[in-house]
Amino acid sequence: MSKLDFSDLEREIKDTVKNALDSIDIDINNLKQDFNNKAEDTINEVKETMKNKTKKVNEKIKDKMQNQYRNVNDLVIKDQKEIQKYVDKKPVGRVSGVVYMSLGITGSVVFGIQTVVYAAFISVLGKFLIANLVGLGVLASFFIISMGMTFKGISLRKRVRRFRKYISCLGNSGYCNIEKLAKAIGEKEKFVVKDLRKMIELGMFTQGHLDDNNTLLMISNEVYDNYLDAQAAYKKRKEDELRNEKKEQEEEKINDIEDEQLKSTLEIGNNYIEQIKKLNDSIHVEIISAKLDRLQNIVRQILNFVENNPKKLSAVSKFIRHYLPMTYKLISTYKELNDQAVQGENIKKSKVEIENTIDTVNHAFEKLLDDLFADVALDISTDISVLQTLFTQEGLTKNDFKK
Repeated sequence: MSKLDFSDLEREIKDTVKNALDSIDIDINNLKQDFNNKAEDTINEVKETMKNKTKKVNEKIKDKMQNQYRNVNDLVIKDQKEIQKYVDKKPVGRVSGVVYMSLGITGSVVFGIQTVVYAAFISVLGKFLIANLVGLGVLASFFIISMGMTFKGISLRKRVRRFRKYISCLGNSGYCNIEKLAKAIGEKEKFVVKDLRKMIELGMFTQGHLDDNNTLLMISNEVYDNYLDAQAAYKKRKEDELRNEKKEQEEEKINDIEDEQLKSTLEIGNNYIEQIKKLNDSIHVEIISAKLDRLQNIVRQILNFVENNPKKLSAVSKFIRHYLPMTYKLISTYKELNDQAVQGENIKKSKVEIENTIDTVNHAFEKLLDDLFADVALDISTDISVLQTLFTQEGLTKNDFKK
């Protein structure tokens, strides 16, 4: 192969390699361009997606916040409407106060100037005629009336402002303390009570009421009715408490009287027992001594029963206060007869009669003691009957065992 051929071959190889490299560069550049384009498109797409999502989230948050504020506003409006049911939407003085002030101020300025000018004119001319004085008086009267209208308008406007402050203090409640209202407007409670009464009279509070003690403002009949019910319940409770207290005091008084009566009765009875015992110890007659021992024992049992059952006091009152004294007198007489040195027939006969009477007394006192136990016996019989009935129902009687 000639040198020329190698040169051509070398040239072709170089051209081929160069073309290949150029082709590779082009492909790489295209690839890089495509990659950059794809990446940029992807980033843009992601950005757009994120932007849309953020927008949607923001819109949702905004809608939620708007709904929340809308609900709050609705609630406030609802509460305000609830309050408005019981207050005048156009309170007295809202318009008339402005009218009075406008006319009053205008009239005060106009008639005031005219009065001053006219007075000066009369003074300069020195013509203090009746007609001139009458004219001056008329102007002055209109000036005074205008000033009065001004002050009245100011007063009406102030009352309207106080009315609104009262409503503000009420909030969403149907009542408010007078003390709180007085602090809100910076006035004394007496002034507020008088002010509220006037507003209620004018219908500014359509269903307004004050309590009996002038300490509470209620703006609806329902609240006032509840207040009256509560007052009635409180009054009834107080009356019941006083009635119960009085009843307890009367019961305590009765109990104290009964305790005193019981104490006195027991003291009298025990005193007679001691006196009968002394007489018995001084009488050395076996027959009468045995009877007197029996008498003392019966009387002591009666007293013990009454002490444990004070309700039975009335049943033995006559026994203690009449029968015992008579019995003691008989025993004392017996002792006197027995102490006589000479025992004649009359003395002996009297002693026998007293001895027999003591038997009668003992029998009567035993009967009294037995009668005192009548309720106890009845309770025992009732308990026994109940037990027998229960045992029969449960099958625990003797006949049931035989079966």
